[in-house]
Amino acid sequence: MPSDRSVRRHSIALVGGACLASPLGLALDSMWLLGAGAWQLIAAILLELVYRP
Repeated sequence: MPSDRSVRRHSIALVGGACLASPLGLALDSMWLLGAGAWQLIAAILLELVYRP
């Protein structure tokens, strides 16, 4: 189904953003970037849990 692929694509994009923002936040000692990465990961997990086909 196209909608399943769309949700999966959004979830992967959120995880990718989290994988970029979290280590960058740790390296730069930026709580803002670390928090953004954490929230992106939380959103990706919730999206996978709610829209699991």
